[in-house]
Order: sequence, then C-alpha cells, then structure tokens
Amino acid sequence: MMNFEFLPNEILLDIFEYLNGIDLLRAFYGHNSHFNLLLYNQFQSYRFDLLSCSKHQFDIICKQHLPFISNRVTTLTLSDNEDTPGQINQLFSYISSFRQFIHLRSLSILHIPSYYTLVKIADELHYLSNLTRLKLNICPFGNNQVNLQLVVNSIWSLPKLTYCYYSVRIDLKQTFTLPTKLSTSLKAVDISAQMLKWNQIYSLFECTPHLEYLDIFITPFDNNHYQSSPIPTLIKLNIACYRMSDTSKMISFLKNVPNLRHLKITMVFNLINGYQWEQIIRNYLPKLKIFNLNMYDQFPDDQNIEERANELINSFQSSFWINEYKWFVRCFICDKIIRLETSSVIFYHFEKKFPNWWKSTFSHDNHLKFYHCMTSIDDNIVFDQSFLFDIFLQNMYSVCITFPINNQFWSIVPSLKTLRSLRILSYTDTYQSQLQALLDRAPYLYRLDIRQELSLPLQISLFKYNNASVRQLYLQKYNYQFNEKECDTLTHSSLGVQCEILSIKVKNRKSIIILVKNMINLRALHIQCEDDEYSKYLSLIENVNESHQTNKTNKDKLIQWLKDNLSSTYLISRDPKSINCIRLWIR
Repeated sequence: MMNFEFLPNEILLDIFEYLNGIDLLRAFYGHNSHFNLLLYNQFQSYRFDLLSCSKHQFDIICKQHLPFISNRVTTLTLSDNEDTPGQINQLFSYISSFRQFIHLRSLSILHIPSYYTLVKIADELHYLSNLTRLKLNICPFGNNQVNLQLVVNSIWSLPKLTYCYYSVRIDLKQTFTLPTKLSTSLKAVDISAQMLKWNQIYSLFECTPHLEYLDIFITPFDNNHYQSSPIPTLIKLNIACYRMSDTSKMISFLKNVPNLRHLKITMVFNLINGYQWEQIIRNYLPKLKIFNLNMYDQFPDDQNIEERANELINSFQSSFWINEYKWFVRCFICDKIIRLETSSVIFYHFEKKFPNWWKSTFSHDNHLKFYHCMTSIDDNIVFDQSFLFDIFLQNMYSVCITFPINNQFWSIVPSLKTLRSLRILSYTDTYQSQLQALLDRAPYLYRLDIRQELSLPLQISLFKYNNASVRQLYLQKYNYQFNEKECDTLTHSSLGVQCEILSIKVKNRKSIIILVKNMINLRALHIQCEDDEYSKYLSLIENVNESHQTNKTNKDKLIQWLKDNLSSTYLISRDPKSINCIRLWIR
C-alpha cells in the first residue's frame, strides 16, 4: 500500500474509476488522510452496484459515506432480489430525496416491491436532470386500481434520458401505457416485458421522435386495423410476436422502417418461409446488416412434420441467404414442433427433450457444435434418448436432475466445472452418494435446490453434504417443515455453516431465531412459518400489495415478534411476491 500511495493523484483517480464504490471505500477510506481527501474531495464518479451488497456494507455506505459524496454518484443500482430483500425502501429511509444525486447518469431499480414504491420513485425522477440511462423493473402486482400514466410521463419528461428499460405490469395481459409527454432525448427503449398493439407503435414514435432502438412484444389480442406510417429513425429492432392470426401487419410495419440495420425477431406459433423473408428484406430493408430469427410452430398429428421442416429449411438455401448475406439457419423437430433459428445466436432452450431431427444450411455446422453451446437442462429425462451416445455437454450453468441419475449422464456431461445452479427432484436418502458425486464435480456451484416428495419424512442425509462453493440453499419446495432441533442440526452442517442465502419452511417462530443466531454467514433468510396467522389473514384480502401499505405493521404479530427478538439492524418484511413468506436481510 505504501508504494501505491505515492502514485500521482491523477493516476490514483484513474484507478478509482474502475472500482465499484463499495469496494473502493472499503479498500481505501480510513487508511490515511491522503486517501480520505481524494475520496471525499476529488474523486468525481462513484458507481454503486448494490445487487449483492451485504446489509452491513449497505448501512455503512448510506450512513457514513452518502451524506458526503451523493452529489458525485454517477451510477446507482438497487434491487429487492433474494440477496437484498427490502433494499429499495431501506434506501429511502436513509435519504430524503433523489435531489442530492444531482450528477446521477445511470439508475437501475430492479424487483420494485409495490406500486406504492414505484410511485415514490416516479415522483423523485424529476430531480435527476442529468440521467441518461434508466431501468425500472417490477413484478405483476394484480391491482387494477393504479395509474401508470404518471410513471411513464415522469420518465419521458427526463431531459437527457437516452436509454430506458421499463418492465412494469399490473397483470400478464396488460398493454403498455403510452406517454403523453414528448421526449426529444430518448434514443433506445426496451418495453419487451409488456405487450404493445400494432397501432400503438406509431403513437410511441410520435412521443419519441428520435428513437433509434426499440425492443417490443406484440400482443396477440389485437384485432384492430393497422395504419402504417414511415419511421425513418429506427435503426435497431427486437420484436417478439405471439400467435399472429395475420402476419400482414408485421410485414406492413417492416415496410416503413427503411433504415433498419439490425433486426431480431421471435415468432411464437408462426412461421414465415425463407422466400417471403428474402422478398421483405430485398424490397423494404435495404440497409439491413444483422438478422437474427427465431420462430416455431406446432403441427397436428396427421401432418408429415419432417416434410414440412424440409420445405421450410430449403426455402433458406438460395444465393441470397448462403452467398450474398451468409445468414445460415438451423431447423429442428421436437415432437410436433418445428423450430427455425439463425445460427449466429443460440435461442433454443431445451426443457424436456432434445430435438429428434435437425438440419443446418451451414455446410460446416454439426450437432456437436450446437450442443456445446447449451448451458441448461431442466429435466434429466432428456438422457433417456437413445441417440445421445456422441453428445457432450461441457458448459452447463444450470441443471435440474430427477434421481436416480441416468446411466448416460456422466458420459454426456463429463464436467460440471461451469455449473452454478443445481436443482434436485425426487430426493431421498437412497441417492446420497449420487448427490455427493455431483457436488464433488461442481467446484463453482453457488445455488443448491433440493426437493423431496410430500409423503416422505425429513431425509437425514441432507445434513451430511459437502461443497465448498455453495452459498445459497433453497429448501422452500422441499415439502417439509423443519422443527427447532432439525434447524439446529442444519445450522451446524457443512452447507449450513457456509450458507449466505437460505429459503426454508419451519414449524414455529423459535426455529427462525435458531437459524439467524447460529448461521454465522447468513445474509438473507426467506422463510415460511406454520404459526404465521397474519399470512392466512392476508390471503383473504384482495389487492394484497396495497394492504401491505394500508395495514400497520403491528397487526402482523409474527413480524413484530421477530423485530422484538432480533437485532434492530435486521430488515424484516413480507415478500410482496408471496404473502406466506417473510424476508430477513441480516448482514
């Protein structure tokens, strides 16, 4: 540190630019007055990514540092995810307003817990006059008595905003609320988590006249006539369409984006052949350079599906596709579904079965290269397929396995060095050695999810496993409620000692105290408790998210009991996505 300290201030400040604000302050603040002066008086660009921040680190940042550096924070990322439950509202308990973040340029707020919090955020946005990037994400909250117009308008009123990702839905069928404000700065908008009608597109461009990038999902519930108009500013388009009864609206839209250079299109239960795509691109998209296509459809049993698949892929083998643009495609059959996608990007996600037929227009393509790109498997029934003898899956990130493990598994998946998430189904003590073998071969495994059948008692082998990298235990779907003794045993097990995030069901509230006090590395706890009477009351109330705001906390006897019996520094709240679950952000 001494040699580092004597570097010129200009070099030190340049180095600071590469560090997350949490790491920067933890490493250098308090070391000596020189570093303190640099950090508090001279460094001008703090970036705080708080997605996996511990409660202790978060409190230090908010209490000790933010009052002195908030006007020099340029990037801020918050989340109410399973790592940091309650973080968003906790920030508002420390700061009075966004007004102090006068130089904030990028703001991401993910997993917003309620409409109430969303409105509070929207009301504060007008203070962020230098904001250029904004991401807002909230899960569907099932309350129709809301007004998203003010939220959208507050975004479109930001004077320097150029990029916006907006995922705010009341329910799964809700269409996007169009702004009534004009934004002359926005150039990129991603609203793909909501549905948009064809006729809304032009209205969106009227409110956003300089839009160059758009990511949208077109609703299947749109029978209105589409009147197209030229949209010359659009350069990049990602569009998803589901069960279009008439593809003419999409073609009409593409006719009016003559400057499009990048098109990514996903069509669910719709297929357009290569001859049609060639005509669309030749006639209407002369500047297109990148074309990513993913489409699939399901066919009835009485049709010759292989013949249909051959017809489809043959339509993508003209000189236009192979020689002129070198856009190659792959075509698959899985049961009665035909899927076709460009080979430049792997879209295909296997759930229950591998495809039983496939072809590619790229002469050097092969199925080994294709399977090498796979990163997840949702069920090991796929290993029952007889043609897998020469397939190797070496880049698995997420795997779901139903015990017992198929005999082909280890030949097909020779390495688990990239595995980060493992879900085990139909677990019993009988398969202890198989699960330990999996854990031994997964040196970077982070999340372990174990599930057993409802009729079984607790499987004692659960407490005997070892894996040095596992930090998250998901036992909420284990189909068992742990008593006090079993919770105590879990806290002293190898996986329990190193666990940082735990999801579990318990019989009574005293078990919660045991888990919190004995699990020395626990940062976040997600828990369902059998003696939680208030959750049963909440389940009878409509518009539960709003009831969270209108009902005082002291009516929630379990939460109040936990606050009375645990440290006041712990953040304890109901999970807005599951009223039966209580969240604790601990350390």
